[in-house]
Amino acid sequence: MELKWVNIILPEIKELSRTKNFKRLREFLRERHSADIVDLLSGLEPTEKVVSFRLLDKIKSSEVFALFDSSEQEELLKQFTEQHVRTLLIEMEPDDRTQLFDELPADVVEKLLKLLPPAERKEANELLNYPQNSAGRIMTPEYVALKMHMTVAQALEHIRKTGLDREIIYICYIVDETKKLRGVTSLKNIILANPDQFIKEIMNENVVYVHTTDDQEEAAKVVQKYDILAVPVVDNENRLVGIVTVDDILDILEEEATEDFKKMAGVQTIEDEYFRVGVSKRVINRIVWLVVLVIAATISQTILKGYSEVLTSMIAIAYFIPMLTGSGGNTGSQSSTLVIRALATGEIKTKEWWKILLWELRVGVVLGLILGFIAFSIAALSTKQIAMATTVGISLFSVVSVGNIVGVSIPLFFRLIKLDPAFVSAPLIATLLDATGLIIYFEIARRILVTTTS
Repeated sequence: MELKWVNIILPEIKELSRTKNFKRLREFLRERHSADIVDLLSGLEPTEKVVSFRLLDKIKSSEVFALFDSSEQEELLKQFTEQHVRTLLIEMEPDDRTQLFDELPADVVEKLLKLLPPAERKEANELLNYPQNSAGRIMTPEYVALKMHMTVAQALEHIRKTGLDREIIYICYIVDETKKLRGVTSLKNIILANPDQFIKEIMNENVVYVHTTDDQEEAAKVVQKYDILAVPVVDNENRLVGIVTVDDILDILEEEATEDFKKMAGVQTIEDEYFRVGVSKRVINRIVWLVVLVIAATISQTILKGYSEVLTSMIAIAYFIPMLTGSGGNTGSQSSTLVIRALATGEIKTKEWWKILLWELRVGVVLGLILGFIAFSIAALSTKQIAMATTVGISLFSVVSVGNIVGVSIPLFFRLIKLDPAFVSAPLIATLLDATGLIIYFEIARRILVTTTS
């Protein structure tokens, strides 16, 4: 639903709520998709939101609640009766419930767990006991499991009886008597097979899976690589305990991409929405890297002071410092961003470091030649001095070539020592290359300009 459409509908929703025409409001909401209802309710005042939400049936209310962000979920829970909260938690999918508990304070989670029936409480505790950001933490135990010795007719009957409570029925997993994962098949294969055939005859034994302790990113990569709706999750004994579905994978990819983006920008990760973060928290979130960059920038100050003799002998050298430092920093930031992304998606491996460096060296040299020639031309036209133009041209060529290699090398080094390459923020690389660019520029100037003038 487009935002414009929501803005048109909102006045009508507000009017129905104000006039207490709950029958019409309930009918209107019943016809809408859960995601559209979230957009509508988000535009209402807190009281209107609660009233409208309570008009939803049990199934739709759990779907809508799961789509709200954590802060809105917490606010809604405060407005509900204990019975309403209990019903909501029971109707929620296990993985959505676990995600909700992850976002709430521990004391609140403890109270909510007590509202669940014994079976659901045990299930919730089991999921919460898996490591943070692991496949086990985000999986759902609501899947279709079939036995190898079942016939197709028996399998279909089993799906009819249990499918209503399962998150996904299009993919069925085959287990043995000890619940060990043996294969996978689709509902399509089952429907089209002979009713007397055994499930083991139509299953695919080459099933891909992840372990409960694997990182959630690993589950996302498996779903992406094999283009499947869900990936099964097994324990240390290869017993099937749950599945991670594609809707959770999309959330993971967005979360991981956002986290990497913030790291690369030198910003600490904040889970809340933009306008829900106060000024003080926003400042704290950004100040650490900015302080580091200010301190790192003093290196450039020291370099300038050390080359003051070169600067005073030919003041025109200073005119091209921004061009040199900016080009080096931008080149390094570009190459580091490309490599970090390629490492994250698995396009390149750290064992290929020599191949990557050789490739980027060639790219850096070509970029340096092009930009160096442009810089030479600009300097020649503006200063009318070939020596100065030569200094600027060679310097820019060198700075861009070195910057490209440095931008690639640092993320590769971080990955080799088992650290997240995304921690190598673009501002940090740019600051380091500013200092490197100054040294290169002044050393070349010392050898060309100072020698020429003397």
